[in-house]
Amino acid sequence: MSMKLVILGLLMERDAHPYEMKQTMEQRHMDHFMKLQKGSLYYAVEQLHKNNYIKVVDVIKDTNRPDKTIYQITDSGKELFHKLILKELSSDSNLYHPLFTGVAFALHGNPQEIADILEKRMALTEKRVQELSSILEYYKQLPRAVIHLIKGSILHGEAELTWLKNLIADARAEKLQTLGGADEN
Repeated sequence: MSMKLVILGLLMERDAHPYEMKQTMEQRHMDHFMKLQKGSLYYAVEQLHKNNYIKVVDVIKDTNRPDKTIYQITDSGKELFHKLILKELSSDSNLYHPLFTGVAFALHGNPQEIADILEKRMALTEKRVQELSSILEYYKQLPRAVIHLIKGSILHGEAELTWLKNLIADARAEKLQTLGGADEN
């Protein structure tokens, strides 16, 4: 997901300072859905401002803190937002799970060590699914689209848990190098 799309989307909701955008991303737990790199937010804001997709609407001065620049999306920013969201939604990219490459060659590894590692991954996935479920319980007033995003992530997590359970069972049974039968757990 493009950081520019996130910034423009947040500015579609309200004018904001980059730190406020970062807080909103954290409140919505967007780190579960996209890679958030700390420096990329401020760099993307600078680029969007430089290209007139956003503009400064206020600078709040405080004697004890640096100036706080508040940004607003421009008409050309709204056009870019709509292009980016349609591009993102129509993307036909494959989902590349970080485990896929390792699993592809797991047949050559120590099955018990692989099972141990996968059990740790399973615990992390269970924790993530629980966190997402508690977010839905705690934040009752999330935008409906964000609720769908969280529910979709929970479903993906639950599917991953089933996959990991079967993979671990095959690793413990030392079946990863056998031919066929993965559907027969």
